[in-house]
Amino acid sequence: MKPKNELPSSLARLVAAIEAEGRLTPAKLRKLILDAQVQEQDLMPWADYDHPAADSYGRKLVWHGGHFEIMVMAWAPGDYSAIHDHGSTQWGAVQIFGPAEHAVFQVSDGQIGTLGRARVQPGLVVCVGHELVHQMGNTHPTERFLSLHVYGDRGSNDNITGDARLFDLSEGSIQRTDGGVFFALPESQVKRREPGFQPDFLTWSRHQVELARRLRRMEAAGLPHERLRSAEVVGQLFAPAHRDWLLADLAEQVDAHGHFSSSVYGKTLRWELGEAAALYAELSGRRGADDAFHTYARIYDHVIGEPCLRDFMASYLRFFLDRAGLDLPRTSWLSIGCGTGLVEEHLIRAMGANRSLLLGIDLSEAMVREARGRIAAEVGDVLELDPERGLWDVTYCGLNVFQYLDKEHLEPAIARTAAVTREGGHFVGDFITPDHIRWYPNLIVSEDRQVLSLRYPRLVERGNCSFQESEILNVSFLDGDMRVTHEGVHARFLPPMARVRLYFERHFRQVEIFDALSLAPIPDSADTCPSTRYVVIARK
Repeated sequence: MKPKNELPSSLARLVAAIEAEGRLTPAKLRKLILDAQVQEQDLMPWADYDHPAADSYGRKLVWHGGHFEIMVMAWAPGDYSAIHDHGSTQWGAVQIFGPAEHAVFQVSDGQIGTLGRARVQPGLVVCVGHELVHQMGNTHPTERFLSLHVYGDRGSNDNITGDARLFDLSEGSIQRTDGGVFFALPESQVKRREPGFQPDFLTWSRHQVELARRLRRMEAAGLPHERLRSAEVVGQLFAPAHRDWLLADLAEQVDAHGHFSSSVYGKTLRWELGEAAALYAELSGRRGADDAFHTYARIYDHVIGEPCLRDFMASYLRFFLDRAGLDLPRTSWLSIGCGTGLVEEHLIRAMGANRSLLLGIDLSEAMVREARGRIAAEVGDVLELDPERGLWDVTYCGLNVFQYLDKEHLEPAIARTAAVTREGGHFVGDFITPDHIRWYPNLIVSEDRQVLSLRYPRLVERGNCSFQESEILNVSFLDGDMRVTHEGVHARFLPPMARVRLYFERHFRQVEIFDALSLAPIPDSADTCPSTRYVVIARK
């Protein structure tokens, strides 16, 4: 510890201000820290980014003033504290100088849960009270940063943060320690253990993720823990037995329409499962796949295909066939964006379409691989359809696939579709309305409860046009263990219904639009419809 006259001027001002105040509150201390105008470069003499792999972050004492102490923590990419309190600390504050994640927890009645997790702005000062249970870390892939920690007691104390509680959710205990609140503490640093608190699933899940990451770092550095192994922690995290726990927690947070009752819970769940998905991708070698559906195709039918076929697609296809009066055994079909081929197989098996006259195309190779188990399918782009290669009696596009195209490609796609539709032939397909977000659920659970799909939609504006962006996280138990995958953000163009009608009228001679569920006709003047899905039936 340096003498006070050798401290950077900002830290010397802070020490003097605390000594002048005597007993403080977290709010008063926060003001003193801000008034001292500490800069990150002032803390560099205590930066310990090269700490051992067994330490969750760097930790250096700057000043001990009898009833308060000042420390500097160094956070390299991937560093993360365990969930903890601050021992004897009665008042304190932390100033963070980088892109830290900060989480706060509620501990009561034998339960522990995440109140919230957020990425803080550099320079933020977080107040620390005696009851605060929190966690901090650095998930940035390349950036590192420092943080300033001031902790105080009511009287003189040699170790103000001593006897801190570390909440080990993996073993279900509280570990008492006088040192750093690190993941996977060696037994020599655990003073004693106490009964732990019961976590909710998302809090436990994130704990397991960070514990596994720390153990993997230790093992890679040749410093394995004396009793814990990363493979065992990962096995616990992705064990299939957690399905009912996760579903039970979700049942308390989701209403009958699949919408989160609390936006804070929904945001935190996305955060924690997103980290589980990142770890799963790293372990399975699936990071950076080009095909957005490379993990989605396997489970797509469970949460999208089968419910949509059952709820509205089968009925509108029957409605179309009854109106068109087609000789199905002789009718050729081109399905644009066929996905897994589920709907097309239904056309063949339940409605009498001729398998040999039906072809599906899709941009996703993963989807085409799934579809080929059901129908003839190939990788293809609607914008490259060529009438010289053949014409079709029916062109079909389900599940609003056209709206995933770039907005400037929507009418060209309709034009190319019309070009490969035989004269007198038909187009049928469904779309979503500009207000589809009012229906769109946050949670979809498959009928067999083996797949959960979490969705985070938002409306965005780009180039004076509206889009619905949906971030998707899937949890699957189909293959035994729990597989958590982040499927990315999918954007759908939301043109007015009148514009979609106009595009079709430019390329087809007869166009009708119906509500996809009720099949009631939609007038030209309509902006939306009750189901927020509509069907276009057009004749060439």
